[in-house]
Amino acid sequence: MPERKTIFYILPRLSGLVEDEWIATDKFARFTDIPSDSAFQWYLSPAQLRQVNPGDWAQQDAGSDPGEADNQSTCGDVQKKVIPWKDAVPEVDLEPALRGRGAALGRPDGGLIVVASLIDKAANLGGLCRTCEVFGASALVLANPQCVNDRQFQHLSVSAEQWLPLVEVKPPQLTDYLQQKKAEGYSIIGVEQTARSVALTQYRFPEKSLLLLGNEREGIPAALIQQLDVCVEIPQQGVIRSLNVHVSGALLVWEYTRQRLCGRPGREGPASSDTSHWCH
Repeated sequence: MPERKTIFYILPRLSGLVEDEWIATDKFARFTDIPSDSAFQWYLSPAQLRQVNPGDWAQQDAGSDPGEADNQSTCGDVQKKVIPWKDAVPEVDLEPALRGRGAALGRPDGGLIVVASLIDKAANLGGLCRTCEVFGASALVLANPQCVNDRQFQHLSVSAEQWLPLVEVKPPQLTDYLQQKKAEGYSIIGVEQTARSVALTQYRFPEKSLLLLGNEREGIPAALIQQLDVCVEIPQQGVIRSLNVHVSGALLVWEYTRQRLCGRPGREGPASSDTSHWCH
């Protein structure tokens, strides 16, 4: 037991790993009475495996807060990626790496800007931050950059905020911000269903595109719709008439990226404004 505590609890703690990666010694309590007999069965037979329910494999930490325990029991079977250096690298050392990685990913000024100032929920913002970083957006605009410290944001972003430029624009400032970007040559694109919306499959994104996402409940206010150059909507076939705002944003961010990839030299690109087909 002392060796296990050293390896799985003490060393991770002293190494500066995030607390989520420490493994408490009580996790090994059920193994203390394992017989030393070499004939002991260290694995489950195929017949035994067939009788095991998926929930038996989920790690469920019993916390002091009943609500916390319930939340963990529903999320225990979710894949978790370990980022041991997330809190160990000094912030000052991240800045050169951030600039270098942004350039390597083709994230120059004048690419896609995603404006999420109207979004309230930290989980949606965290997922959107991750999507923007993965697909090389130029920047993500937030009403309050301090939301990156929210636990729900961090669970979804998995450190993407460290690699993606964040810009603060509060909702009352959006009109001026959109007008400024329009003067800089950006096309202002809203994700909204209107009488004049263009289907995503039919829209060709300009290189300098600004994507404005609406609020989870109210969408894009009428005053801001007047600032848009175009409204793009996602074709739907189901009964439900709306998608989660992070999902909607992710679909448009990917379509923008797909069109850029298809348009690179040496690759087949769309021959017209119809972008419903895929690159081959």
